[in-house]
Amino acid sequence: MCETGPVTSQRIPNLILGTGPAAIAAAFALRRHGAPFEVLDVGYDLEPERQAMVQALSGVGPDEWPGPDTRTLFPPPVASARGGVGKRLSFGSDFPYKRPPCLSCATTECTIDLSHGLGGFGNVWGAAMLPYSDHDLRDWPLSSAELADSYRNLSGFVPISADVDPLEGPFPLYHDKSTNLSKSEQTRSLLRFLDARAAGLQRRGVAYGRARVAVDSSGGISTCRYCGKCLDGCPYGSIFNPRLHFKQLELDGITIHKGWYALEFQEGPAEVAVTAVNVHDGSLRTFHAGRLFVGMGTISSTRFLARSLKLVDIPIPIQDSQYFFFPVLAYRKATDITVRFSLADIFVDILNRVVSPHYVHLQIYGLNEIFRQTLQSMLPVHLRRPWLLNTIESRFYLFQGFLHSSESGHLELTVTSSHADRDEIHVRGVTNPASLHTAKRTKALVRSLLAGFGVVPPLQLTIVAPGRSFHAGGSFPMGKKNTVYASDLLGRPAGLHRTHVVDASIFPSIPATTIAYTAMANSDRVVNETYRNGYL
Repeated sequence: MCETGPVTSQRIPNLILGTGPAAIAAAFALRRHGAPFEVLDVGYDLEPERQAMVQALSGVGPDEWPGPDTRTLFPPPVASARGGVGKRLSFGSDFPYKRPPCLSCATTECTIDLSHGLGGFGNVWGAAMLPYSDHDLRDWPLSSAELADSYRNLSGFVPISADVDPLEGPFPLYHDKSTNLSKSEQTRSLLRFLDARAAGLQRRGVAYGRARVAVDSSGGISTCRYCGKCLDGCPYGSIFNPRLHFKQLELDGITIHKGWYALEFQEGPAEVAVTAVNVHDGSLRTFHAGRLFVGMGTISSTRFLARSLKLVDIPIPIQDSQYFFFPVLAYRKATDITVRFSLADIFVDILNRVVSPHYVHLQIYGLNEIFRQTLQSMLPVHLRRPWLLNTIESRFYLFQGFLHSSESGHLELTVTSSHADRDEIHVRGVTNPASLHTAKRTKALVRSLLAGFGVVPPLQLTIVAPGRSFHAGGSFPMGKKNTVYASDLLGRPAGLHRTHVVDASIFPSIPATTIAYTAMANSDRVVNETYRNGYL
Protein backbone atom coordinates (compact mmCIF):
# COMPACT_ATOMS: atom_id res chain seq x y z
CA MET A 1 0.00 0.00 0.00
CA CYS A 2 1.13 3.54 -0.74
CA GLU A 3 1.00 5.63 2.46
CA THR A 4 2.14 8.95 1.00
CA GLY A 5 -0.80 9.38 -1.38
CA PRO A 6 -1.00 9.06 -5.14
CA VAL A 7 1.46 10.77 -7.43
CA THR A 8 -0.24 13.08 -9.92
CA SER A 9 0.51 13.03 -13.65
CA GLN A 10 0.27 15.77 -16.25
CA ARG A 11 -3.00 16.13 -18.15
CA ILE A 12 -3.53 13.71 -21.05
CA PRO A 13 -5.94 14.92 -23.77
CA ASN A 14 -7.53 11.49 -24.30
CA LEU A 15 -6.83 8.38 -22.23
CA ILE A 16 -7.78 4.85 -23.31
CA LEU A 17 -8.09 2.18 -20.63
CA GLY A 18 -7.36 -1.33 -21.90
CA THR A 19 -5.59 -2.84 -24.90
CA GLY A 20 -8.11 -5.37 -26.21
CA PRO A 21 -10.15 -5.27 -29.44
CA ALA A 22 -12.45 -2.37 -28.45
CA ALA A 23 -9.49 -0.35 -27.16
CA ILE A 24 -7.47 -0.73 -30.37
CA ALA A 25 -10.52 0.31 -32.41
CA ALA A 26 -10.79 3.46 -30.29
CA ALA A 27 -7.07 4.11 -30.71
CA PHE A 28 -7.22 3.92 -34.51
CA ALA A 29 -10.34 6.10 -34.57
CA LEU A 30 -8.68 8.77 -32.42
CA ARG A 31 -5.59 8.66 -34.62
CA ARG A 32 -7.72 8.95 -37.76
CA HIS A 33 -9.23 12.17 -36.37
CA GLY A 34 -5.85 13.53 -35.35
CA ALA A 35 -6.73 13.46 -31.65
CA PRO A 36 -3.74 12.87 -29.33
CA PHE A 37 -4.12 10.02 -26.87
CA GLU A 38 -2.32 7.77 -24.43
CA VAL A 39 -3.13 4.26 -23.20
CA LEU A 40 -3.14 2.71 -19.73
CA ASP A 41 -3.20 -1.02 -19.03
CA VAL A 42 -1.70 -3.67 -16.79
CA GLY A 43 -0.22 -5.00 -20.01
CA TYR A 44 1.23 -8.36 -19.00
CA ASP A 45 3.13 -9.68 -22.00
CA LEU A 46 4.67 -12.78 -23.48
CA GLU A 47 7.88 -13.76 -21.72
CA PRO A 48 11.00 -12.48 -23.54
CA GLU A 49 12.46 -15.95 -24.04
CA ARG A 50 9.25 -17.14 -25.69
CA GLN A 51 9.05 -13.98 -27.78
CA ALA A 52 12.55 -14.68 -29.07
CA MET A 53 11.47 -18.17 -30.12
CA VAL A 54 8.38 -16.77 -31.87
CA GLN A 55 10.55 -14.28 -33.71
CA ALA A 56 12.82 -17.08 -34.90
CA LEU A 57 9.89 -19.18 -36.12
CA SER A 58 8.35 -16.23 -37.97
CA GLY A 59 11.35 -16.01 -40.29
CA VAL A 60 11.09 -19.53 -41.70
CA GLY A 61 8.42 -21.89 -42.98
CA PRO A 62 6.67 -24.35 -40.64
CA ASP A 63 8.72 -27.23 -42.04
CA GLU A 64 11.88 -25.50 -40.80
CA TRP A 65 10.78 -24.86 -37.23
CA PRO A 66 13.27 -26.29 -34.71
CA GLY A 67 11.79 -29.11 -32.66
CA PRO A 68 12.67 -27.83 -29.16
CA ASP A 69 11.16 -24.38 -29.79
CA THR A 70 8.07 -25.88 -31.38
CA ARG A 71 7.46 -28.14 -28.38
CA THR A 72 7.93 -25.21 -25.98
CA LEU A 73 5.62 -22.83 -27.82
CA PHE A 74 2.96 -25.37 -28.78
CA PRO A 75 2.54 -27.89 -25.95
CA PRO A 76 -0.14 -30.54 -26.48
CA PRO A 77 -3.60 -29.61 -25.15
CA VAL A 78 -4.70 -31.10 -21.85
CA ALA A 79 -8.00 -32.95 -22.25
CA SER A 80 -10.14 -34.82 -19.75
CA ALA A 81 -12.07 -38.04 -20.13
CA ARG A 82 -15.29 -35.98 -20.13
CA GLY A 83 -14.22 -34.06 -23.19
CA GLY A 84 -13.14 -30.90 -21.43
CA VAL A 85 -10.16 -28.87 -22.60
CA GLY A 86 -8.14 -26.49 -20.45
CA LYS A 87 -7.46 -22.83 -21.17
CA ARG A 88 -5.95 -21.98 -24.50
CA LEU A 89 -2.45 -20.65 -24.06
CA SER A 90 -0.60 -18.12 -26.19
CA PHE A 91 2.66 -19.68 -27.35
CA GLY A 92 2.56 -21.89 -24.27
CA SER A 93 2.16 -18.90 -21.94
CA ASP A 94 -0.77 -18.05 -19.67
CA PHE A 95 0.00 -14.32 -19.65
CA PRO A 96 -3.44 -13.42 -21.11
CA TYR A 97 -5.05 -14.79 -17.91
CA LYS A 98 -2.59 -13.46 -15.33
CA ARG A 99 -4.28 -11.43 -12.60
CA PRO A 100 -2.66 -8.53 -10.76
CA PRO A 101 -2.25 -8.83 -6.98
CA CYS A 102 -4.62 -5.88 -6.46
CA LEU A 103 -7.64 -7.85 -7.71
CA SER A 104 -9.43 -10.69 -5.97
CA CYS A 105 -12.23 -12.37 -7.91
CA ALA A 106 -14.56 -15.06 -6.54
CA THR A 107 -17.12 -16.87 -8.68
CA THR A 108 -20.28 -18.91 -8.09
CA GLU A 109 -22.11 -21.02 -10.69
CA CYS A 110 -20.19 -19.56 -13.62
CA THR A 111 -16.89 -19.78 -15.44
CA ILE A 112 -15.14 -16.53 -16.23
CA ASP A 113 -11.68 -15.32 -17.04
CA LEU A 114 -10.31 -11.80 -17.03
CA SER A 115 -7.45 -10.63 -19.18
CA HIS A 116 -4.89 -8.07 -18.08
CA GLY A 117 -2.52 -9.02 -20.87
CA LEU A 118 -1.41 -6.63 -23.60
CA GLY A 119 -3.99 -7.21 -26.33
CA GLY A 120 -6.48 -8.77 -23.91
CA PHE A 121 -8.21 -11.91 -25.11
CA GLY A 122 -7.20 -10.91 -28.63
CA ASN A 123 -4.21 -13.15 -27.87
CA VAL A 124 -6.32 -16.31 -27.63
CA TRP A 125 -9.56 -15.60 -29.48
CA GLY A 126 -11.15 -17.51 -32.34
CA ALA A 127 -11.00 -14.51 -34.73
CA ALA A 128 -14.62 -14.99 -35.88
CA MET A 129 -16.07 -11.85 -37.48
CA LEU A 130 -19.76 -11.56 -38.32
CA PRO A 131 -21.84 -8.37 -37.91
CA TYR A 132 -25.11 -8.10 -36.02
CA SER A 133 -28.27 -8.17 -38.15
CA ASP A 134 -31.09 -5.66 -37.90
CA HIS A 135 -33.31 -8.49 -36.68
CA ASP A 136 -31.20 -8.81 -33.54
CA LEU A 137 -30.71 -5.04 -33.15
CA ARG A 138 -34.41 -4.38 -32.62
CA ASP A 139 -33.88 -3.54 -28.95
CA TRP A 140 -30.87 -1.33 -29.72
CA PRO A 141 -31.07 2.43 -30.29
CA LEU A 142 -28.91 1.80 -33.39
CA SER A 143 -29.47 0.06 -36.70
CA SER A 144 -26.93 -1.84 -38.75
CA ALA A 145 -26.87 1.13 -41.16
CA GLU A 146 -25.59 3.34 -38.33
CA LEU A 147 -22.76 0.87 -37.70
CA ALA A 148 -21.95 0.23 -41.37
CA ASP A 149 -19.30 2.93 -41.80
CA SER A 150 -17.54 1.79 -38.65
CA TYR A 151 -17.59 -1.84 -39.76
CA ARG A 152 -15.91 -0.62 -42.95
CA ASN A 153 -13.38 1.46 -41.02
CA LEU A 154 -12.09 -1.71 -39.38
CA SER A 155 -10.94 -3.00 -42.75
CA GLY A 156 -8.10 -0.48 -42.55
CA PHE A 157 -6.31 -2.62 -39.95
CA VAL A 158 -8.25 -5.89 -39.56
CA PRO A 159 -7.84 -8.53 -42.30
CA ILE A 160 -10.83 -10.71 -43.07
CA SER A 161 -10.91 -13.98 -44.93
CA ALA A 162 -14.37 -14.60 -46.38
CA ASP A 163 -16.23 -15.92 -49.41
CA VAL A 164 -19.16 -14.51 -51.35
CA ASP A 165 -21.97 -16.83 -50.26
CA PRO A 166 -25.53 -16.92 -48.83
CA LEU A 167 -24.37 -15.31 -45.57
CA GLU A 168 -24.20 -11.98 -47.37
CA GLY A 169 -27.98 -11.64 -47.39
CA PRO A 170 -28.54 -11.11 -43.65
CA PHE A 171 -24.88 -10.36 -42.84
CA PRO A 172 -23.24 -7.91 -45.29
CA LEU A 173 -19.51 -8.17 -45.87
CA TYR A 174 -18.25 -4.70 -44.96
CA HIS A 175 -14.79 -5.36 -46.30
CA ASP A 176 -13.54 -4.50 -49.79
CA LYS A 177 -10.26 -6.36 -49.40
CA SER A 178 -11.36 -9.74 -48.08
CA THR A 179 -9.25 -12.71 -49.08
CA ASN A 180 -9.90 -16.44 -49.19
CA LEU A 181 -8.33 -19.16 -47.11
CA SER A 182 -7.92 -22.50 -48.82
CA LYS A 183 -10.49 -25.14 -47.89
CA SER A 184 -9.77 -28.46 -46.27
CA GLU A 185 -11.31 -31.64 -47.68
CA GLN A 186 -13.75 -31.66 -44.76
CA THR A 187 -14.83 -28.08 -45.43
CA ARG A 188 -15.32 -28.67 -49.15
CA SER A 189 -17.38 -31.77 -48.48
CA LEU A 190 -19.83 -30.10 -46.10
CA LEU A 191 -20.17 -26.95 -48.21
CA ARG A 192 -20.97 -29.04 -51.31
CA PHE A 193 -23.69 -30.80 -49.34
CA LEU A 194 -25.17 -27.46 -48.18
CA ASP A 195 -24.90 -25.89 -51.65
CA ALA A 196 -26.95 -28.72 -53.14
CA ARG A 197 -29.74 -27.90 -50.69
CA ALA A 198 -29.46 -24.11 -50.66
CA ALA A 199 -33.08 -23.36 -51.58
CA GLY A 200 -34.48 -25.69 -48.95
CA LEU A 201 -32.15 -24.29 -46.32
CA GLN A 202 -33.26 -20.77 -47.11
CA ARG A 203 -36.93 -21.74 -46.71
CA ARG A 204 -36.11 -23.05 -43.23
CA GLY A 205 -34.35 -19.85 -42.23
CA VAL A 206 -30.82 -21.17 -42.59
CA ALA A 207 -28.00 -19.01 -43.96
CA TYR A 208 -24.61 -20.64 -44.34
CA GLY A 209 -21.19 -19.96 -45.76
CA ARG A 210 -17.49 -19.99 -45.19
CA ALA A 211 -16.48 -18.78 -41.76
CA ARG A 212 -15.41 -15.15 -41.74
CA VAL A 213 -12.24 -14.90 -39.72
CA ALA A 214 -9.79 -12.08 -39.04
CA VAL A 215 -6.94 -13.84 -40.78
CA ASP A 216 -4.61 -12.55 -43.49
CA SER A 217 -4.63 -14.90 -46.47
CA SER A 218 -3.50 -12.29 -49.00
CA GLY A 219 -0.18 -13.91 -49.86
CA GLY A 220 1.73 -11.01 -48.31
CA ILE A 221 4.35 -10.99 -45.57
CA SER A 222 1.91 -11.89 -42.79
CA THR A 223 -0.20 -14.32 -44.79
CA CYS A 224 -1.38 -17.61 -43.30
CA ARG A 225 1.17 -20.42 -43.77
CA TYR A 226 -1.27 -23.21 -42.81
CA CYS A 227 0.80 -24.47 -39.91
CA GLY A 228 -2.32 -25.58 -38.00
CA LYS A 229 -1.31 -23.76 -34.79
CA CYS A 230 -4.06 -21.09 -34.96
CA LEU A 231 -5.44 -21.96 -31.51
CA ASP A 232 -2.01 -21.77 -29.89
CA GLY A 233 -0.54 -18.56 -31.33
CA CYS A 234 0.41 -17.47 -34.85
CA PRO A 235 4.14 -16.78 -35.29
CA TYR A 236 3.45 -14.98 -38.59
CA GLY A 237 0.95 -12.50 -37.20
CA SER A 238 -1.66 -13.74 -39.66
CA ILE A 239 -4.45 -13.69 -37.06
CA PHE A 240 -5.51 -10.19 -36.01
CA ASN A 241 -4.14 -9.44 -32.55
CA PRO A 242 -4.47 -6.01 -30.85
CA ARG A 243 -1.22 -6.71 -29.00
CA LEU A 244 0.78 -6.42 -32.22
CA HIS A 245 -0.92 -3.16 -33.18
CA PHE A 246 -0.35 -1.58 -29.79
CA LYS A 247 3.31 -2.53 -30.02
CA GLN A 248 3.47 -0.76 -33.39
CA LEU A 249 1.68 2.29 -31.97
CA GLU A 250 4.28 2.37 -29.22
CA LEU A 251 7.04 2.33 -31.83
CA ASP A 252 5.21 5.19 -33.56
CA GLY A 253 5.50 7.29 -30.40
CA ILE A 254 2.20 6.61 -28.62
CA THR A 255 2.67 6.42 -24.84
CA ILE A 256 1.35 3.22 -23.28
CA HIS A 257 1.44 3.27 -19.49
CA LYS A 258 2.02 -0.42 -18.71
CA GLY A 259 1.89 -2.01 -15.29
CA TRP A 260 -1.02 0.14 -14.05
CA TYR A 261 -4.31 -1.24 -12.76
CA ALA A 262 -7.10 1.36 -13.01
CA LEU A 263 -8.90 1.46 -9.69
CA GLU A 264 -11.46 4.21 -10.11
CA PHE A 265 -12.15 7.58 -11.68
CA GLN A 266 -13.70 10.86 -10.68
CA GLU A 267 -15.14 13.13 -13.34
CA GLY A 268 -14.95 16.90 -12.95
CA PRO A 269 -16.14 19.76 -15.16
CA ALA A 270 -12.86 19.96 -17.09
CA GLU A 271 -11.22 16.53 -16.75
CA VAL A 272 -11.40 12.96 -15.50
CA ALA A 273 -9.01 11.86 -12.75
CA VAL A 274 -8.11 8.15 -12.85
CA THR A 275 -6.51 6.55 -9.81
CA ALA A 276 -4.32 3.56 -10.67
CA VAL A 277 -2.08 1.22 -8.70
CA ASN A 278 1.26 -0.04 -9.93
CA VAL A 279 1.05 -3.84 -10.05
CA HIS A 280 4.79 -4.17 -9.39
CA ASP A 281 5.35 -1.98 -6.32
CA GLY A 282 1.85 -1.04 -5.11
CA SER A 283 2.34 2.70 -5.55
CA LEU A 284 -0.63 4.87 -6.51
CA ARG A 285 -0.82 7.47 -9.25
CA THR A 286 -3.50 9.81 -10.55
CA PHE A 287 -3.79 10.23 -14.30
CA HIS A 288 -5.65 13.34 -15.47
CA ALA A 289 -7.41 13.18 -18.83
CA GLY A 290 -9.56 15.54 -20.80
CA ARG A 291 -11.63 12.58 -21.95
CA LEU A 292 -11.64 8.93 -20.87
CA PHE A 293 -12.38 5.92 -23.11
CA VAL A 294 -12.99 2.74 -21.11
CA GLY A 295 -12.35 -0.48 -23.05
CA MET A 296 -10.98 -3.02 -20.59
CA GLY A 297 -13.51 -5.76 -21.37
CA THR A 298 -16.91 -6.24 -19.77
CA ILE A 299 -15.89 -7.71 -16.42
CA SER A 300 -13.06 -5.22 -15.79
CA SER A 301 -14.97 -2.22 -17.13
CA THR A 302 -18.03 -3.08 -15.02
CA ARG A 303 -15.85 -3.44 -11.94
CA PHE A 304 -14.17 -0.10 -12.65
CA LEU A 305 -17.46 1.72 -13.22
CA ALA A 306 -19.19 0.15 -10.22
CA ARG A 307 -16.40 1.18 -7.87
CA SER A 308 -16.23 4.69 -9.31
CA LEU A 309 -20.00 5.20 -9.12
CA LYS A 310 -20.05 3.92 -5.53
CA LEU A 311 -22.10 0.85 -6.44
CA VAL A 312 -20.42 -1.32 -3.81
CA ASP A 313 -22.29 -4.42 -2.59
CA ILE A 314 -24.86 -3.94 -5.36
CA PRO A 315 -25.14 -6.81 -7.88
CA ILE A 316 -24.89 -5.49 -11.44
CA PRO A 317 -26.40 -7.75 -14.11
CA ILE A 318 -24.24 -8.67 -17.12
CA GLN A 319 -25.82 -10.26 -20.17
CA ASP A 320 -24.21 -13.28 -21.75
CA SER A 321 -24.37 -15.33 -24.92
CA GLN A 322 -24.00 -18.92 -23.79
CA TYR A 323 -22.64 -21.56 -26.11
CA PHE A 324 -23.22 -25.25 -26.58
CA PHE A 325 -21.60 -27.86 -28.76
CA PHE A 326 -22.14 -31.30 -30.22
CA PRO A 327 -20.26 -33.54 -32.66
CA VAL A 328 -21.28 -34.71 -36.12
CA LEU A 329 -19.81 -37.80 -37.75
CA ALA A 330 -19.97 -37.73 -41.55
CA TYR A 331 -20.86 -40.89 -43.45
CA ARG A 332 -18.03 -40.24 -45.88
CA LYS A 333 -14.49 -40.53 -44.66
CA ALA A 334 -12.03 -37.71 -45.45
CA THR A 335 -8.86 -39.07 -47.01
CA ASP A 336 -6.72 -36.13 -45.84
CA ILE A 337 -7.08 -35.06 -42.20
CA THR A 338 -3.80 -33.19 -41.92
CA VAL A 339 -4.48 -30.18 -39.65
CA ARG A 340 -3.43 -27.04 -41.55
CA PHE A 341 -5.93 -24.57 -40.12
CA SER A 342 -7.79 -24.83 -36.82
CA LEU A 343 -10.16 -21.85 -36.55
CA ALA A 344 -13.83 -22.10 -37.57
CA ASP A 345 -14.34 -23.31 -41.15
CA ILE A 346 -18.06 -22.77 -41.73
CA PHE A 347 -20.79 -20.52 -40.28
CA VAL A 348 -24.44 -21.54 -40.14
CA ASP A 349 -26.96 -18.97 -38.89
CA ILE A 350 -30.51 -20.06 -38.15
CA LEU A 351 -33.54 -17.78 -37.90
CA ASN A 352 -36.38 -20.24 -37.51
CA ARG A 353 -39.15 -19.48 -35.03
CA VAL A 354 -39.57 -23.14 -34.20
CA VAL A 355 -36.04 -22.91 -32.80
CA SER A 356 -35.82 -19.32 -31.53
CA PRO A 357 -37.15 -15.80 -32.23
CA HIS A 358 -33.49 -14.76 -32.58
CA TYR A 359 -30.61 -15.94 -34.72
CA VAL A 360 -28.71 -18.95 -33.42
CA HIS A 361 -25.13 -18.83 -34.64
CA LEU A 362 -23.20 -22.03 -35.37
CA GLN A 363 -19.46 -22.29 -35.98
CA ILE A 364 -18.30 -25.54 -37.52
CA TYR A 365 -14.79 -26.90 -37.01
CA GLY A 366 -13.01 -29.76 -38.65
CA LEU A 367 -10.42 -31.86 -36.91
CA ASN A 368 -7.65 -30.11 -34.97
CA GLU A 369 -5.15 -31.17 -32.34
CA ILE A 370 -7.40 -30.14 -29.44
CA PHE A 371 -10.25 -32.28 -30.74
CA ARG A 372 -7.86 -35.12 -31.57
CA GLN A 373 -6.57 -35.18 -27.99
CA THR A 374 -10.10 -34.86 -26.61
CA LEU A 375 -11.41 -37.75 -28.70
CA GLN A 376 -8.55 -39.95 -27.56
CA SER A 377 -9.13 -39.06 -23.91
CA MET A 378 -12.84 -39.90 -24.17
CA LEU A 379 -12.20 -43.44 -25.40
CA PRO A 380 -11.34 -46.20 -22.93
CA VAL A 381 -7.69 -47.19 -23.14
CA HIS A 382 -8.46 -50.56 -24.71
CA LEU A 383 -10.31 -48.83 -27.59
CA ARG A 384 -7.55 -46.37 -28.47
CA ARG A 385 -6.57 -48.29 -31.55
CA PRO A 386 -5.17 -46.42 -34.57
CA TRP A 387 -7.79 -47.83 -36.95
CA LEU A 388 -10.69 -46.79 -34.69
CA LEU A 389 -9.24 -43.34 -33.99
CA ASN A 390 -8.71 -42.80 -37.72
CA THR A 391 -12.27 -43.90 -38.45
CA ILE A 392 -13.66 -41.31 -36.02
CA GLU A 393 -11.21 -38.48 -36.75
CA SER A 394 -11.67 -38.66 -40.52
CA ARG A 395 -15.43 -38.13 -40.09
CA PHE A 396 -15.44 -35.67 -37.19
CA TYR A 397 -16.93 -32.17 -37.14
CA LEU A 398 -17.69 -30.05 -34.09
CA PHE A 399 -20.72 -27.75 -34.13
CA GLN A 400 -20.44 -24.88 -31.64
CA GLY A 401 -23.63 -22.87 -31.17
CA PHE A 402 -24.17 -19.47 -29.59
CA LEU A 403 -27.46 -18.16 -28.17
CA HIS A 404 -28.99 -14.71 -27.88
CA SER A 405 -28.70 -13.23 -24.39
CA SER A 406 -32.48 -13.41 -23.89
CA GLU A 407 -32.19 -17.21 -24.05
CA SER A 408 -28.95 -17.48 -22.07
CA GLY A 409 -28.06 -17.37 -18.45
CA HIS A 410 -26.52 -14.16 -17.17
CA LEU A 411 -23.93 -12.95 -14.68
CA GLU A 412 -24.15 -10.68 -11.67
CA LEU A 413 -21.02 -8.78 -10.69
CA THR A 414 -20.69 -7.30 -7.21
CA VAL A 415 -17.83 -5.16 -5.95
CA THR A 416 -17.72 -6.60 -2.45
CA SER A 417 -14.88 -4.44 -1.18
CA SER A 418 -12.91 -1.49 -2.53
CA HIS A 419 -9.73 -0.75 -0.63
CA ALA A 420 -7.35 2.12 -1.26
CA ASP A 421 -5.14 -0.04 -3.47
CA ARG A 422 -7.14 -3.15 -4.42
CA ASP A 423 -10.54 -4.58 -5.32
CA GLU A 424 -12.55 -7.61 -4.34
CA ILE A 425 -15.34 -8.73 -6.64
CA HIS A 426 -17.76 -11.62 -6.84
CA VAL A 427 -19.35 -12.88 -10.05
CA ARG A 428 -22.38 -15.13 -9.87
CA GLY A 429 -23.94 -17.08 -12.70
CA VAL A 430 -27.71 -17.26 -13.08
CA THR A 431 -29.05 -20.03 -15.30
CA ASN A 432 -31.88 -19.73 -17.81
CA PRO A 433 -33.95 -22.86 -18.62
CA ALA A 434 -34.49 -21.49 -22.13
CA SER A 435 -30.84 -22.00 -23.03
CA LEU A 436 -30.95 -25.80 -22.94
CA HIS A 437 -34.33 -25.92 -24.69
CA THR A 438 -33.10 -23.72 -27.55
CA ALA A 439 -29.87 -25.72 -27.83
CA LYS A 440 -31.87 -28.95 -28.10
CA ARG A 441 -34.17 -27.48 -30.75
CA THR A 442 -31.15 -26.27 -32.70
CA LYS A 443 -29.54 -29.69 -32.57
CA ALA A 444 -32.77 -31.34 -33.70
CA LEU A 445 -32.97 -29.02 -36.71
CA VAL A 446 -29.33 -29.70 -37.59
CA ARG A 447 -29.95 -33.44 -37.35
CA SER A 448 -32.81 -33.05 -39.81
CA LEU A 449 -30.78 -30.86 -42.19
CA LEU A 450 -27.80 -33.22 -42.19
CA ALA A 451 -29.73 -36.47 -42.45
CA GLY A 452 -28.00 -37.29 -45.73
CA PHE A 453 -24.57 -36.15 -44.62
CA GLY A 454 -23.82 -37.76 -41.31
CA VAL A 455 -24.85 -38.78 -37.82
CA VAL A 456 -25.59 -36.34 -35.02
CA PRO A 457 -25.21 -38.45 -31.85
CA PRO A 458 -28.52 -38.12 -29.95
CA LEU A 459 -27.08 -37.81 -26.44
CA GLN A 460 -24.03 -35.69 -27.18
CA LEU A 461 -24.95 -32.10 -26.31
CA THR A 462 -22.99 -29.94 -23.90
CA ILE A 463 -23.99 -26.44 -22.81
CA VAL A 464 -21.40 -24.45 -20.94
CA ALA A 465 -21.87 -22.35 -17.83
CA PRO A 466 -22.63 -18.62 -18.12
CA GLY A 467 -19.53 -16.54 -18.80
CA ARG A 468 -17.50 -19.23 -20.51
CA SER A 469 -18.12 -17.96 -24.03
CA PHE A 470 -16.44 -14.57 -23.37
CA HIS A 471 -19.45 -13.07 -25.22
CA ALA A 472 -20.72 -10.91 -22.35
CA GLY A 473 -21.78 -7.31 -21.98
CA GLY A 474 -24.72 -5.03 -21.37
CA SER A 475 -24.01 -3.96 -17.79
CA PHE A 476 -24.41 -0.26 -18.71
CA PRO A 477 -26.60 -0.56 -21.82
CA MET A 478 -27.18 2.23 -24.31
CA GLY A 479 -30.69 3.56 -24.55
CA LYS A 480 -32.15 1.97 -21.44
CA LYS A 481 -34.21 4.03 -19.00
CA ASN A 482 -32.38 3.20 -15.78
CA THR A 483 -30.27 6.31 -15.17
CA VAL A 484 -27.63 4.52 -13.07
CA TYR A 485 -27.02 1.56 -15.32
CA ALA A 486 -27.78 3.22 -18.67
CA SER A 487 -25.44 4.85 -21.19
CA ASP A 488 -26.18 7.35 -23.93
CA LEU A 489 -25.22 6.83 -27.58
CA LEU A 490 -21.72 8.18 -26.85
CA GLY A 491 -21.20 5.40 -24.31
CA ARG A 492 -21.46 7.74 -21.34
CA PRO A 493 -23.07 6.01 -18.33
CA ALA A 494 -24.91 7.53 -15.39
CA GLY A 495 -25.16 11.01 -16.86
CA LEU A 496 -21.40 11.45 -17.20
CA HIS A 497 -19.98 13.82 -19.81
CA ARG A 498 -16.29 13.01 -20.29
CA THR A 499 -16.25 9.26 -19.67
CA HIS A 500 -17.07 6.97 -22.61
CA VAL A 501 -17.37 3.19 -22.39
CA VAL A 502 -16.34 1.65 -25.73
CA ASP A 503 -16.55 -2.11 -25.12
CA ALA A 504 -19.52 -4.49 -25.00
CA SER A 505 -20.50 -3.23 -21.53
CA ILE A 506 -22.83 -0.77 -23.30
CA PHE A 507 -24.57 -3.30 -25.57
CA PRO A 508 -28.35 -3.38 -24.93
CA SER A 509 -28.38 -7.12 -25.65
CA ILE A 510 -25.90 -9.74 -26.83
CA PRO A 511 -26.90 -11.35 -30.14
CA ALA A 512 -25.61 -14.82 -30.90
CA THR A 513 -23.33 -13.76 -33.75
CA THR A 514 -19.72 -12.94 -32.95
CA ILE A 515 -19.20 -10.15 -30.43
CA ALA A 516 -15.73 -8.71 -31.16
CA TYR A 517 -16.57 -7.36 -34.63
CA THR A 518 -19.45 -5.23 -33.37
CA ALA A 519 -17.60 -4.26 -30.18
CA MET A 520 -14.83 -2.83 -32.35
CA ALA A 521 -17.26 -1.18 -34.78
CA ASN A 522 -19.26 0.41 -31.98
CA SER A 523 -16.05 1.64 -30.34
CA ASP A 524 -15.12 3.29 -33.62
CA ARG A 525 -18.63 4.79 -33.85
CA VAL A 526 -18.46 6.22 -30.31
CA VAL A 527 -15.18 7.98 -31.08
CA ASN A 528 -16.51 9.23 -34.43
CA GLU A 529 -19.66 10.66 -32.83
CA THR A 530 -17.62 12.20 -30.03
CA TYR A 531 -15.50 13.92 -32.67
CA ARG A 532 -18.53 15.08 -34.68
CA ASN A 533 -20.01 16.60 -31.53
CA GLY A 534 -16.87 18.69 -31.14
CA TYR A 535 -15.62 17.00 -27.98
CA LEU A 536 -12.17 15.97 -29.27
